[in-house]
Amino acid sequence: MHLDTIDPIYIENKLKSTVSGIRVIFKDETGSTNEDALSMLAEGSGPVLVIADKQLKGRGRRGRDFYSPKGTGLYLSLAMPGAKELMETGKVTATAAVAVATAIDEAVFSGISTSLIKWVNDIYLGDRKVCGILTEARLPVLSEANDDTKDDKGCVVVGIGVNVYEPEGGFPEGIADKAGYLIPLDRVDEMMGLRAQHVGERTDHAFMLRSELAAGIVRNFFHYLNRQDESLKIYREKSNLIGSAVRINTFADPDIPQRIATVLGIDDDCGLIVEYEDGSREVLSSGEVSVIKN
Repeated sequence: MHLDTIDPIYIENKLKSTVSGIRVIFKDETGSTNEDALSMLAEGSGPVLVIADKQLKGRGRRGRDFYSPKGTGLYLSLAMPGAKELMETGKVTATAAVAVATAIDEAVFSGISTSLIKWVNDIYLGDRKVCGILTEARLPVLSEANDDTKDDKGCVVVGIGVNVYEPEGGFPEGIADKAGYLIPLDRVDEMMGLRAQHVGERTDHAFMLRSELAAGIVRNFFHYLNRQDESLKIYREKSNLIGSAVRINTFADPDIPQRIATVLGIDDDCGLIVEYEDGSREVLSSGEVSVIKN
């Protein structure tokens, strides 16, 4: 479709100073980058970043498919050892959302805050979803002998799919009315010209927006993982739900009607604070919400 190169060596070099020992693997096509990253993490010390130009079995939350066509998106998974330590924060997915949103602003919008976060794990431009995030944890295996952990510390993998370019022919039915992209087709040539002015030593790869975006996402993730106060501040500022009326689905019981509430804010654990029509309040730690449009 265009000349946007995904270069694992370029990305790895960009990350060396901030992410010690990271391995970056690129695949032209794969089933699921999450599964690849988990498998490769077991082969050596982490972290491992797997990036694909196309996924055949891309996954979203609750077993949904994630549309992952060739050449137009960025599909990456970051696998890290130490599931217990990472998951104790309870904020891995929220940190990833901040990392993606800020990386998009930096790489595409010259640092101007443009992207929005829809609780808990989606990135939007306007009213269109441009990115989904899927975090999965593999917990440590317990030893039957002493009920203690083996050397295996478990791991966490964060899967991120970004619709970078408008796909030729558009999105398939079912997501066409919701999905968006960072760069429309008519801006690709313009973007190539602008980016070529800034690559310097990489004149053979004059247009590497997806590579730069991948490096930015991972760099920002580790930055904000260690700065949770800063991350939470950005997460709140970028929320596209605060003040909105929403329909809530907790998936607890399909026979229970979805409730209507107003979003009041986000608490310190990234829970969604809502107020129901009867005046009662609740903090949601999981589930999905959809905005009720006037």
